[in-house]
Amino acid sequence: MIDKEKLEILKKELNYTPSFETIEKLNRWQDCFLEYNSHTNLTSKNDEKVLFEKHVFDSLSLLLWDKFYNCKKLLDIGTGGGFPSVILAVCFPQIKILAVDSRIKKVNFLKEIKEVLDLKNLEIFYSRVEDLNPLNADLAVSRAVGKIIDVYELSKKHLSKEAKFIIYKSKTIDDELRIFNQKYKDKTPRIIPYNLPLKENFERNLVII
Repeated sequence: MIDKEKLEILKKELNYTPSFETIEKLNRWQDCFLEYNSHTNLTSKNDEKVLFEKHVFDSLSLLLWDKFYNCKKLLDIGTGGGFPSVILAVCFPQIKILAVDSRIKKVNFLKEIKEVLDLKNLEIFYSRVEDLNPLNADLAVSRAVGKIIDVYELSKKHLSKEAKFIIYKSKTIDDELRIFNQKYKDKTPRIIPYNLPLKENFERNLVII
């Protein structure tokens, strides 16, 4: 449940205060997610206790990037259970969200939650991203999918001319960055570090290309 404490975290860490309607939708999303997860694996049972901290907050960490609000069409590659696609679609109805995943059980949940929450800005693709025709997104994101260079190369054809690519990564990214920089010497990634609001230290990075 998005309670007062969680709202304070969003305001303090991300400078974001959701509307009452958005809070209601997030709470309905959580109920649907937990019910679906009880019979179809979307995330681990351990993560259910920290769904906000590890998944909702992490999805919204894109707000740490100062250009996020300029986005009009966002592509989420390998969205899984809807992180960040569904969370972003709920919180930012003005942004067209394209959610891609090749696992039917995940796609079936996305279709259900789109209907339940009436997410008109969410478009779902049951496909591998490399098999889709160019989608002309101005931002492509990916979370918990693969290595920086691999996901970037799968995403390139879907990016508009001035588009950015952002991948959520843990703190251990030095080797991945080195491999990326060896091939793309003209595209030095910008790194935005942050911590998830958990009791233990949980460091994360947004890698922006």
